[in-house]
Amino acid sequence: MLKSLQIKNMTAFSDAVFEFVPGLNVIMGENITGKSHVLKMGYCILHSLHQLSVKQTLKQTDIFDASAIHQRFSKLLTEKVLNVFKPDALGNLIQSNENLPSEIKAEITKEDHSQLITFSFRKNDHQLMLDKFKKMDIHMPLFIPTNEVLTMLPEFPELYEKHYMSIDETYYDLCKALRIPLLKKIPDELKRTVDSLEDVLGGKIVVQKTGHAYIQFSDHKQLEISLIAEGLRKLSTLIYLLRNGTISKGCTIFWDEAENNLNPKYMIKIANALFSLVQSDIQVVIVTHSLFLMKELSLLSEISSGNASCRFFNCRPDKNNIIVDYGDLLEDLPSVASLHEALRQDDREQEFYQNQ
Repeated sequence: MLKSLQIKNMTAFSDAVFEFVPGLNVIMGENITGKSHVLKMGYCILHSLHQLSVKQTLKQTDIFDASAIHQRFSKLLTEKVLNVFKPDALGNLIQSNENLPSEIKAEITKEDHSQLITFSFRKNDHQLMLDKFKKMDIHMPLFIPTNEVLTMLPEFPELYEKHYMSIDETYYDLCKALRIPLLKKIPDELKRTVDSLEDVLGGKIVVQKTGHAYIQFSDHKQLEISLIAEGLRKLSTLIYLLRNGTISKGCTIFWDEAENNLNPKYMIKIANALFSLVQSDIQVVIVTHSLFLMKELSLLSEISSGNASCRFFNCRPDKNNIIVDYGDLLEDLPSVASLHEALRQDDREQEFYQNQ
């Protein structure tokens, strides 16, 4: 799991620190405050760490060579950052001060073990300069991007593997995760979450070997996934990843704009599902602009009375930096852009009616 992440002199950040909880982490703020970049950097680090273990399992050479492992992880992480952020050059991720390096520090935990991973890069570097690092076997992280991928599933993975594409690699990774076969038995602690989401969907999500997906309803009727509302495709994605074991105890989910294309009625279902996941020892880090979802998650946090850890982060611009405020409830934050604009809208509405 991702315990903390410090980003210095990269994209929107001069120096920002995020101290995450093992449960639900909600990141909010105005546009262009680097929220998605926090998710992507955390994902890149965890994914590369997981891939190192997988590649070493498949390829036993140099397994005890610390220098070879160090170099391999540096290469994996560099490639992942480039493929997820999609800059023309690594140095383009550096913030305004090009004379200073970008520096990243992350603390990763698994059960009772933890480690610091630190790395940096300068304007003309082609590879990250890895400082502190040690191999750690962790669960595969999951990144759910803003747009749904189920309709892309039949063709996109093969196209991405054969051609240069400007679409970032989180879409490809998610497609690969959706191609994993279903579990014979869902873990008991996750089955209730799956059942509640399938009740909302009205059926079960089926993905064929070809990648074509459809909804199987209880009356045996089928409906192609392209004919389902986009918000429900996101629900379908979450259900299938639970059913095939990609989402499991100990993993970290990064979800960018979890509320995208969802009616508030379904946001409530998503909020409850997220809390069910964190109670099953799954870490969740989401970005949202929805005041409704923020308030619903904060309410659930209060109702849980500490049974599920939750933390809210607000990113706000301050000159050439992003200030990060955080609290365990929405009301703990000194300011929230979405709430501020909602109140301003109320003021404009009242002013309009008063002048009639």
